[in-house]
Amino acid sequence: MIKKIVISHYNNLAAILQNNKIQEIITVNNLYQVNDIYIGIVEKIFSSINAAFIKLNKYGKRGFIHVNDIKPLKKGRQSKHITEILSINQIILVQITKEPTIYKGPRLTANIHLQGKYLVLMPFCNTICISHKIYDNNERTYLYSLAILLKPGKMGLLIKQSAQGIEENYLLNDLDNLKKQWNFIEKAIIKNSSSLLLYKDEDLIKKIVRDFYEDSVKKIIIDSKEGFNQIYYHLQKWNCKSNNKQITLQLYNQARCILDQFYIKHAIHNALKPKVKLPYGGHIIIESNEALTVIDVNSGSFNQSDNSKEAILKTNFYAAIEIAYQLKVRNINGVVIIDFIDMFSQSDQLQLLEHFSKLLKLDRAKPQIVQLSELGLVELTRRRRGQSLQELFIQDENFRMHSIQNTLFQFPNNRTYKNLNNYKNIKYLFFNKTFKKQMILKKKYFKPSKMMINEYFTYIDQTNPIQLLRPKANYIIPLNLYSRIVGNRIISL
Repeated sequence: MIKKIVISHYNNLAAILQNNKIQEIITVNNLYQVNDIYIGIVEKIFSSINAAFIKLNKYGKRGFIHVNDIKPLKKGRQSKHITEILSINQIILVQITKEPTIYKGPRLTANIHLQGKYLVLMPFCNTICISHKIYDNNERTYLYSLAILLKPGKMGLLIKQSAQGIEENYLLNDLDNLKKQWNFIEKAIIKNSSSLLLYKDEDLIKKIVRDFYEDSVKKIIIDSKEGFNQIYYHLQKWNCKSNNKQITLQLYNQARCILDQFYIKHAIHNALKPKVKLPYGGHIIIESNEALTVIDVNSGSFNQSDNSKEAILKTNFYAAIEIAYQLKVRNINGVVIIDFIDMFSQSDQLQLLEHFSKLLKLDRAKPQIVQLSELGLVELTRRRRGQSLQELFIQDENFRMHSIQNTLFQFPNNRTYKNLNNYKNIKYLFFNKTFKKQMILKKKYFKPSKMMINEYFTYIDQTNPIQLLRPKANYIIPLNLYSRIVGNRIISL
């Protein structure tokens, strides 16, 4: 199977394709994302749940931290209550472990992890860990012995799966970079005493090569010459491009957008729809909520079998294939409830679960089937790996397209302005003031006294005046219309 990575450097978005089918969408979140490191200030402490809320910046969401995530601050004390460790307005160094949802803030930890290509440096944890994905005992023993020699004093090291078969000098370079990064963070902590972002994975290309590149990737396509050079640099730096690893780098320079050329836009658009069609007439409905995601399987017009029992089993099999794919491409996290079509035969149920389990093993997030309930519902959990596709794109779209409702302005000559829901026009109308919250424009009715009407005001209809002395107060009228009416009035005077 041919696996490749397509990167749109200009759009800050990438996709992993396998046999020309999109498997995963990758992007960099401008707000909170996993591994971001902040200087935080303790804002609230809830002793009843042994947790606290941390202020990370001036306007954003507050982060949540539990007493189990602040072990480095205990300093050997056997403290079980958070009030013995934290206090209001205390400064604390934290890292994001879970990105925020629509209603919840980010989950935080005080146990900092600095991610490299082959190693993870843990400044507050004096231990050595080897990835469970390294199965060769000889390799594990070798890497553990090497880690004992490399480990900085009073710091911890985690050896990643990608370190298998890598020469020592590349591991040393990776560790040196992580130590420099930690030295920079330490100096920044000394100089600052307010909430501040210290470290963020802003480089999409570095993130892709570090976290998503593997030996099975045969081709990387990018639409930027600068990005092409960056990929080549990181591949050489981390020994990803050697004689025994055949990988092709391609610079995309066609006129058509790379997202359209590889149907990435089309895939994102379809992945945001709740209804997904199945082969031969069936379909599934995917509804994501804050607590869980519900997936309903429907047979629709499935007519490939005369036997109803066989038709139900085939529909459920096709649905299992599509659901496993949709979990990956939509990056659905947390609890998932699947309502397959009812099957009364236990052998059919076991056959479906076995088939579904094999499909889920291909997922990097490692979904786990919990049970098949008495109501015939399949319950599973999927580890959170960043924000879902819906959280990334739907919120942006709602802000840009639906934050301003259609507003009609009636003028004396019966002209109706219906295009005021356009974001650029609204921004111009309000004298370059941008909106951060939803709001609806309404007519403003103001009737001045008769003594002031002739001297200071003119009217475009019976109720809405234009104030000549304070132009910015006329926010219900576009600037170009205002200047035209004022100009005509001055000429007439």
